[in-house]
Amino acid sequence: MAVINAKKTYKNLIEKGFSDAQHKSADHKWLELFHNGKLVLHTKISHGEDDLGSYLIKQMSFQCKLSKDEFLDLANCPMSKQQYLDILLENGFIE
Repeated sequence: MAVINAKKTYKNLIEKGFSDAQHKSADHKWLELFHNGKLVLHTKISHGEDDLGSYLIKQMSFQCKLSKDEFLDLANCPMSKQQYLDILLENGFIE
């Protein structure tokens, strides 16, 4: 079972181009990804979690338009921002 650190994941997603969303909730941090000024996708991380388990990793990978293994690479940093954008481009999520 894969487990990743929530704070590290948040920090790494910010470094990959995600930004804090304008709308917030008491129990989640919302992140948005814009490309060429257009909102492409959003995801969220629970405030109360230290680690993200398999279920939350799967949910976030779906929201980020990646396979679970690809999302783990994005969250743990082997995948660069450009590699992520290339995947989104190849799969038709951005132009």
